[in-house]
Amino acid sequence: MTIRPENFTIVSGSGQSQYPLVAFDNALRDAGIGDFNLVKVSSILPAHCVYKESISAENGSIIYTAYSSITVKEGEIGNTAVAVALPSLPNESGVIFECSILEKHSDLEGVLRGMCLEAMSNRKKIVTEIKYASKDVSGIPGLFSVAISAVVMW
Repeated sequence: MTIRPENFTIVSGSGQSQYPLVAFDNALRDAGIGDFNLVKVSSILPAHCVYKESISAENGSIIYTAYSSITVKEGEIGNTAVAVALPSLPNESGVIFECSILEKHSDLEGVLRGMCLEAMSNRKKIVTEIKYASKDVSGIPGLFSVAISAVVMW
């Protein structure tokens, strides 16, 4: 059985807790995907996938995500980001790149955009648009802090 998502959106969020996994759950909830079962996928946007502002799946549904996340402690700064390159032809697939770094990066968007353009050029595809989202997170005393950025497909 082949499954091909028809819609996608891009989300980011952050969360804190004394427990790393609860901090991750809080970041998922902040990003609006905390009530779904996530299946992590590699970095291809299916052909004919349409951008939507919000997720129109029922809570508890399985949704596909290409994501990056980072967990930081007190005194640390982290950043996550995703970028998706949309092809000029609707019957072609796009590419998604994810990144997480333990520092503040001055041009993470530029780096991910460059990666998208190169990957699409390698596939001999023309890019019509690159969508991007990122989230910075700073460590808080006594808590774990998590950031997540994701391309969500359903």
